[in-house]
Amino acid sequence: MVRVPGTRVILLGIVLLAFLVRVYHLDFQSLWRDEMDAIRFAREPLSILLSNFTRAGWNGPLYYLLLRPWLTVAGDSEFALRFFSLFWGVLAVPLTYAVSRRWFTPFPATLAPLLITLSPYLVWYSQEGKMYALLLALILLSMYLYTQALERGRLWLWLGHVLVTSLGLYVHVLAAIIVPLQALLFVIWWPRYQARWRSWLAAMAALTLPYLPLALWEIPTLLSGFATGHKFVPLPQMLNIMLLAFAQGLWPVYNWLAISVFALLLAGAILLEENHRQDGWRVAATCLLWFFFPIISVYLISLKMPLFLDRYLIWTAPALYLLAALGVMKIGHRTRLLATILLIAIVVINARGLWWQAHTIIKSDFRAAATYLRQHRNPDELIIFHISYVRPTFEYYYGDSSPYADGIPTNEATTEAWLDAAMRAQTRGYDTVWLCYSEATMWDERQMVKAWLDRHGRRTEHASFARVEVFRYELGPDGPL
Repeated sequence: MVRVPGTRVILLGIVLLAFLVRVYHLDFQSLWRDEMDAIRFAREPLSILLSNFTRAGWNGPLYYLLLRPWLTVAGDSEFALRFFSLFWGVLAVPLTYAVSRRWFTPFPATLAPLLITLSPYLVWYSQEGKMYALLLALILLSMYLYTQALERGRLWLWLGHVLVTSLGLYVHVLAAIIVPLQALLFVIWWPRYQARWRSWLAAMAALTLPYLPLALWEIPTLLSGFATGHKFVPLPQMLNIMLLAFAQGLWPVYNWLAISVFALLLAGAILLEENHRQDGWRVAATCLLWFFFPIISVYLISLKMPLFLDRYLIWTAPALYLLAALGVMKIGHRTRLLATILLIAIVVINARGLWWQAHTIIKSDFRAAATYLRQHRNPDELIIFHISYVRPTFEYYYGDSSPYADGIPTNEATTEAWLDAAMRAQTRGYDTVWLCYSEATMWDERQMVKAWLDRHGRRTEHASFARVEVFRYELGPDGPL
């Protein structure tokens, strides 16, 4: 077995690097509405937070419950909110090593955490005030305890696995997919762990108990065809989205080099044989199943109820990075030069993506929009928030925005006459109206509200920020001009 000198020192250095790249510009991006929701929900009375564990349609109640004491101690600044996610994002690095060390020799087992560390996608969600970094850490810990329990058969490991997996179920509803996934992994590793089948069966049965409160509303909701607001995404497109996310992060242009390097490493991991490793094919199959099974499961769910966003399946990322690390090793056994070039390429590509994310305003920039209105708006001028859901985020930076009005949702049946009457009633008594415009097409795909203001008012100010626009209209003292 090849020994990597100073593995512990190297791993400690990788963990430190993971912290540094995640803490850098942690508060650079303005909060967006999902992060503002995290603050709002965590501040709810404790009785409401606890009732959310059995409330239909409620996703991630455990995250908000855990976030609550953190915000009490650390405050609700952008830095404080996101540092909670940063902790779990950094923890995912040693957990990746712990998982990969069960299957790999020291070199790929140490390389995989480095790829996790430099992944622009995982860094992004380690800097997001939502549950995704916590979800990733919990799934990794569940996988580690699962493999350890199968290997050693200790009761405390099985109990730990059941506990951690159950916590994951209440951090995100799609974490439930980990249970059938781990059942399939047991089938793959049957020759090695068949003596543990009784303990395994007991653990799988125990996992049904914490899931029951969720199943009581999830299954009826699924059968009802509830409208989730998500568009249906075909399976090939799902796979493409996930591969792009893990290979190049949020980079807005298709990066052929990043995709090619990643694809070559994955091909090397899957296609090149290691004759001296008896379970080599099982390791590759485990990683492939870890990546593909959750995506296919979400696709099957989406046939009835569309429910796909790439971040919901962030916990499949380690599978591809484990395969990429394995690919570096296998290719290196045949040509060190090519393996070195590929490794340098993926590090450089990721470093470029990290720099771009850290210096480009990507999220809805309500911080800048609020500053602009504070400088240009008179206190008695009406603000219309379109969509209304963004107002709490705006007021996080601006303070009380009264007088304000919520943008009017429209649909295909909304007529110009109906909207005209509603807008006249909403703007009556104001000679000046501001429109705070962000994600408006979610509620007003035909942009009827903005078109009404353009027709009936005189635009005197317009400022554009990332995903946010503000307009000032003069309507006259009695309404539209």
